[in-house]
Amino acid sequence: MHRRGGYDARRIMHRPRVAAFLFAIALAACQGGGLSSPVSHANAVTPALTPPDSAGILVLPVSGAPSPAATDIAQAMADALQQADVLASTSASNQRSFRLSSTVTTLAAGDGGDAIFITWTLADANGRKLGGAESNTTASEASWARGGDDIARALANPAVPVLAKLIESDAPLPQGNVNPVVALGSVSGAPGDGDVALARAMGAALGRVHVELADPGGKPDYTLSGSVEVSAPSGPNQKVKVSWALLRPDGSEVGRVNQENAVPAGSLDRFWGDIAYAVTAAAAPGVRQLIEQAGNAPGGAS
Repeated sequence: MHRRGGYDARRIMHRPRVAAFLFAIALAACQGGGLSSPVSHANAVTPALTPPDSAGILVLPVSGAPSPAATDIAQAMADALQQADVLASTSASNQRSFRLSSTVTTLAAGDGGDAIFITWTLADANGRKLGGAESNTTASEASWARGGDDIARALANPAVPVLAKLIESDAPLPQGNVNPVVALGSVSGAPGDGDVALARAMGAALGRVHVELADPGGKPDYTLSGSVEVSAPSGPNQKVKVSWALLRPDGSEVGRVNQENAVPAGSLDRFWGDIAYAVTAAAAPGVRQLIEQAGNAPGGAS
């Protein structure tokens, strides 16, 4: 009998369109042996870890961020890793040290604000990529330009549990030795161009979190499909639910990443635009985590 556990990090945002779905993630995994009780995806508990042979992690300068923010984000990541008992620094390293690089992209979120996305990539001393993580936040243009601890921690802290797990000496790499591949199924139920826009954006988002997509006609290890429900308007807003289901080849469900929030009524009736990328960027790390959990479970892919 399958037991259900997972993660819930729902947070209601009131910025228009792009920011409306940021952080609104609820992940429920269903696999043999069960998982722990629900905890926040952004604050998942990870055992204290130390890199093998005290190799440490060198946090490289952040690419794509304004100068003050780039420095603050790198330092916030080093501090957060140290708090998780992982040796890390923005300056000190040795020949065995892991390298953590990052790239920032921003989207206009309205009201003079930005939706900020960061992709973290961890590599070993030989440059072999071990995996990565994504996090995001919103900030005013002025705040983003001047940097600061609050923005830096919001972009660093949620990625730490995933990054720390990558270097655990007795843990398999996230995609194991087989490199599971995922086929993108259809997205249904979205108004306007949402079905097509979300499917296209999810393909790009999975690539950014190092999930390999199946070739056309290939035999994938998993299939990811999406569904959208939009409620009738209630005052100026309407509720939108997006659910991503990860399935095995036999059709059994590994788990889901569920997103839910209120958006201005009618704002998605025609074109989804940037919000499709915001939705999928927030969901892709949860999909990757489902794959990792399934691979480590009895009867998993890896």
